[in-house]
Amino acid sequence: MAEKEGAYRMLDNDSFDHNDLTEGAIGMLKKDVNGGHYLCIQDTTELNFTSHMGRIGREDKDIGPVTKEDPGGEKTNAGFFCHPVLVIDPSSNMPVGLSSLILWNRSWDKENKHERNYKNLDITEKESYRWIASALNSKESLSEADSITVIGDRENDIYEVFATVPDSRTHLLIRARMDRVLSEGIKLNKKISSSRVRSIYEFDVSKGKNRTKHTAKMSLKWEKVKLGHPSKRPIKDGIPAFIEVTVIEARELSESVKPGEDPISWTLVTTHKVKNAADALKYVKWYSQRWLIEELFHLLKTKGLCFEEAQLESGAGLKKLIVLALQVGLRIMTLRLSLDSSHKAKANIIFSEEEIEFMYIYMNELEGKTEKQKNPYDRGTIQWAAWGIARMGSWSGYKSHGPPGYITMKNGLVDFYNKMDGFGALSKYLDKDYLHNMALRISGELPR
Repeated sequence: MAEKEGAYRMLDNDSFDHNDLTEGAIGMLKKDVNGGHYLCIQDTTELNFTSHMGRIGREDKDIGPVTKEDPGGEKTNAGFFCHPVLVIDPSSNMPVGLSSLILWNRSWDKENKHERNYKNLDITEKESYRWIASALNSKESLSEADSITVIGDRENDIYEVFATVPDSRTHLLIRARMDRVLSEGIKLNKKISSSRVRSIYEFDVSKGKNRTKHTAKMSLKWEKVKLGHPSKRPIKDGIPAFIEVTVIEARELSESVKPGEDPISWTLVTTHKVKNAADALKYVKWYSQRWLIEELFHLLKTKGLCFEEAQLESGAGLKKLIVLALQVGLRIMTLRLSLDSSHKAKANIIFSEEEIEFMYIYMNELEGKTEKQKNPYDRGTIQWAAWGIARMGSWSGYKSHGPPGYITMKNGLVDFYNKMDGFGALSKYLDKDYLHNMALRISGELPR
């Protein structure tokens, strides 16, 4: 109870805000990046606190209208918006942190787009500037990386993004929304539809909301093109009239489309060079990692964390809490994903040395007597730790029972930290070298 009260006091403390917490989270990422290539996946979600407005109050400057207005023009839905950039290591397909996080809310008296002459506003005055700002933030956060690829959905298809973000170490991979005019005078969709199929490939489609499980047979096309500046807007200083990119289309062939379903189809625009089918397919697979940020949003809202049910009484406190919740969500997601990965990353990408030592000691309590009840993963790896966390969340440990879910991982992580608190208190009365050597003996690094 005392810890809960302390947490509420911290979130209610006006001496720091969510930007300070964000800076700390990004600082952790910076320490871990030295060379390499990373995917920077960005997207926006809204956080709705309409049902809490009796407690928060409409006068709270950190809460404003979200979603569409009621038919009568009334703004009744309240909350704020969250736009993170999730960093993925493509060599392992595992999350490594956040390179940017922008939180904002609209004001209740904000004029509509027509009143603001929205189309003629400079990009820096629009909410859509977040796509550029987040990419620029990520370039700074990952300045020690060899290269980065910024990935976005259709909302990210903005001409100014292509004109301002790319450089020698920064690429874009964005799903097309606009049927833009090309330098040759025809439109993008006509160009790609008339292009020849360069390759055919297959991939397994998981069952989803509007999809049945099946093997999709896909055609692959790509063309180098020059996108034209939007004709209805004046060209501003520093913005080129044309931008050279490569367009990739991955489209499901009719023979594998299931009855009643639309064919799977992605049209991607990238600043990467495409020399062959292997390159094109690699970029399609990179874009497919965008589902991870959707999973993170799902985890925040419905799978265990239930952020929109938070009982804080201020928008400022909720914005601080979302920064912390994103980090917890990332940890849960990384643990869950690791069990499907063959990449043997060390557990120290998530856990401290003391936490890993405790895991070595406590793992004996989690394993059973038979071989099937033993932790099957290499000691000290993230998979080994994830197996233990899942067991603490009441997972059986049997592969035949299926993998643990996000709620199981969340419950296991809560139990782990509760037990760590007790271990920390006990370690104050025991010799630290003794505990350290005990963990090493259990891990096999020292003879028993």
